[in-house]
Amino acid sequence: MAKPVLINPAKRMVKQKGSLSALVVTGSDKVESGFGNGDCLLLDFSRLIFAISDGSERYPQASRILLERFAGVLSEQDISPDISVLKKSVEAIYGGQKYTHKCTFSFVAFYKNKKEVTASISSGGDSMVIVADSSDGSIIFKTIPDMNFAGRSKNVPGISTLTLKDRKLRVIVGTDGFAEVLNQIEPKHGKLPEWLFTGSVCGAAGKFRRIFKTKKLLSYDDIGMIIVDPFSVCRDDKVILAGGTLPAKEALFASFFSASAGKWVEKERWPGNEEVFDSAGITIKDAKK
Repeated sequence: MAKPVLINPAKRMVKQKGSLSALVVTGSDKVESGFGNGDCLLLDFSRLIFAISDGSERYPQASRILLERFAGVLSEQDISPDISVLKKSVEAIYGGQKYTHKCTFSFVAFYKNKKEVTASISSGGDSMVIVADSSDGSIIFKTIPDMNFAGRSKNVPGISTLTLKDRKLRVIVGTDGFAEVLNQIEPKHGKLPEWLFTGSVCGAAGKFRRIFKTKKLLSYDDIGMIIVDPFSVCRDDKVILAGGTLPAKEALFASFFSASAGKWVEKERWPGNEEVFDSAGITIKDAKK
């Protein structure tokens, strides 16, 4: 059963009704200094693969280059729960990343059947994948930060496989900026704040954004996050990239959306709004079979 996917370019947010929400936010110091945004998201709804990358301040576009390569490699393969297929994909994108384009890389791939979901998870660098219980915020699984940055490491991150049966579980893919802001808002040990999971998951990213904006934090890094209900997320024929933008794109975004309250754009209206999405650093592609 299909579910609508919507994009809010002014807020750099994506959601699938009742299933997923995601956002990219530029760090406070980078806005002030006129730098790019190194956090980038990949939402491949056709394969239910969701990835995140965090590039350096000097080469913020490195994250987008990596995720575009990942999307290209995936498009040449059949949808399969075979870990060896995913492993070859990760090896291919790590092998093609330039040394100067150091960045993190974390993803989750979902394979669904009637009663459970298999989640294949991989992470390199200090971005992360978290599996949490939405009833109390307790963390069931979390990747460990390492030095396996794309472009720098010869060690390709391994892939863990989890079988998810409890429908209260939620999966978050996030950069270190997301984790740091969350800790500034509400420090917790071994748990995520329960407010992150109240209400529909498609509103979680927006709630996170509203709370940290209300707190008026003085300093925060680029933020990238995707939160998914693995049992409700549905396939679609689109692949969305957001973030990984150069300073010129950030300046365009600031000027284009300076007075915008931000509206959600339904999939039916995406054609013809390419310029608007491009101004926000958002690219939409048709999934290749």
